[in-house]
Amino acid sequence: MMKNKSTSLFNRVLISVIGIPAILALIYAGNYWFTTFIAVAVLLCTHEFLKLFKFPSKSLAAIIVILNISVTYLVYLMNLEWLIIPFLGGWTIIALWLMILYPTDVFDKAFIALSSMIYPGLALSSMILVREFPLRIGENYFLGAQILYLTMAMIWICDTLAYFFGSALGTVKFSPKVSPNKTWEGAIAGFLGSVVVALIANRYNLISLFNALDYLMLAVIAGVLGQVGDLVESAVKRYAGVKDTSRLLLDHGGALDRLDSLAFTVPVIYIYLIMRFA
Repeated sequence: MMKNKSTSLFNRVLISVIGIPAILALIYAGNYWFTTFIAVAVLLCTHEFLKLFKFPSKSLAAIIVILNISVTYLVYLMNLEWLIIPFLGGWTIIALWLMILYPTDVFDKAFIALSSMIYPGLALSSMILVREFPLRIGENYFLGAQILYLTMAMIWICDTLAYFFGSALGTVKFSPKVSPNKTWEGAIAGFLGSVVVALIANRYNLISLFNALDYLMLAVIAGVLGQVGDLVESAVKRYAGVKDTSRLLLDHGGALDRLDSLAFTVPVIYIYLIMRFA
C-alpha cells in the first residue's frame, strides 16, 4: 500500500515538474505555439468526453474532433463574432445527421456531440482569445499571458485550499450525490484563497491594465466557476462510472481532469475583458 502511494506521489510530482514549466512557456510564447497546444488539448479532451459517454460512431466522433480542432484555429485567426456562423452551421448539420441516422433511444448522443463542441471545444479555445486580447486593444502582448497566469494561480490556490480545508475541517457536504468529498467549508476556503491571490496581485500591481475591482472580479469568476467546472466534471465521471477521464497523465488523470476548471472560468473572463476594456 505504501509503495502504491509512493508511486502515485512520484508520478504526480514528475508530471508537474515537466508539464507546468512547459505550459507556462507555451502561454508566454503565444501565437501559433499556444494555439497548437490548445488544439492538442481540445483533441484530447473531446476524445475523452465522447468516450465517457460511449459515443456510438467512431467515424462521427473523429469528425467532431476534427471540427473542434478547426474551431480552435479559427478562434486564433478570426474574431469570435465571425466564428459564430460556422460554429452554428456545424452544430446544426451534426444535429440533423444524428436525428436521421440514429433511432430515438440513442438520440441523447446528439446532445453529447453538440455539448462536446461547446465543452470542451469552444470553452478551451477561449484561452486563445484571452492570450490574444491585448492585440485587440493595443496593449503589450504579454498582458494576455499575465491574465492567464493569474487565472491559473487563482484556480490552483482555490483547488488546493478547498481540498485541504475540506479534508481537515469539512462537515457540510457540498453535493454528496455528485462528489461526496467536497464540502462547503472547503469551497469557501478555496474561494477566499482566490481573493487573497487577487489582493496580492493588486498590492504589487501585477497587471498594469487592472484596478482593484478587476482583480476582485477575476477572483470571483475563478473562485466560483472553477469549482463549478470541477463539480460538473465530477458529475460526468459519476454518470460514466469512472474515477478519471483517462490515464493520459498517470495519477493526474486525463486532460479533461486537469482542464475542467479552466474550461468554465476562462470564457467568462474573456467576456468580462471585452465588456470592460474593448
